[in-house]
Amino acid sequence: TQSLIKDIKNLYLNKAVNFSNHLLSSAAEGDGGLCGSRSSWVSDYSQSTSDTIEKIKRMKNFKTKTFQEKKEQLIPENRLLLKEVGPMGEGRVSVIEQLLDEGADPNCCDEDNRPVITVAVMNKHHEAIPVLVQRGADIDQQWGPLRNTALHEATLLGLAGRESIATLLGCNASIQKKNAGGQTAYDLALNTGDDLVTSLFAAKFGQGLEDQLAQTRSLSLDDC
Repeated sequence: TQSLIKDIKNLYLNKAVNFSNHLLSSAAEGDGGLCGSRSSWVSDYSQSTSDTIEKIKRMKNFKTKTFQEKKEQLIPENRLLLKEVGPMGEGRVSVIEQLLDEGADPNCCDEDNRPVITVAVMNKHHEAIPVLVQRGADIDQQWGPLRNTALHEATLLGLAGRESIATLLGCNASIQKKNAGGQTAYDLALNTGDDLVTSLFAAKFGQGLEDQLAQTRSLSLDDC
């Protein structure tokens, strides 16, 4: 409310200055022009001021509504789930399972729109990942302006994220998913230059190649 009042005060101040400038300019041109257009200026000034105030009100209402909607989405179970996998949480599987049983959403997001699985990864609670995925969490859900997945975020942690990387890959997280910068998690791993991290992806690529070869052999045998 104080912010809205401040915006309106600034608006009136700016409008008053502009209005005065118009009057001075027209006065210099002659009294006839001033008298002839004064009523038009007053009308335009009042209408413009009214329209701008309405825009400010709508903007304030929209921000308030968005904040309220986010708070409403964080039902107690979701809030407790996010807390359990947050920086102060312990990531206990039993607690996570209980919260999910009680109605927590495995795809809920925190106030920064981070998916709960990403929150777990960023706080190194890798043990929470399989539980969330089994209960329906979108393992490749992207978030934020960078559009990173949980695997991207785990990779950015470097060695500290290796357990989460291994767990995510074990749960079939996509190694082809690109973020807003056009980078896959493997691209980020290569940028870190950490052999232990890149080896996790190499093993996944190798497994994928073996699966493709096995499928090809199976198809070839079927044709015989």
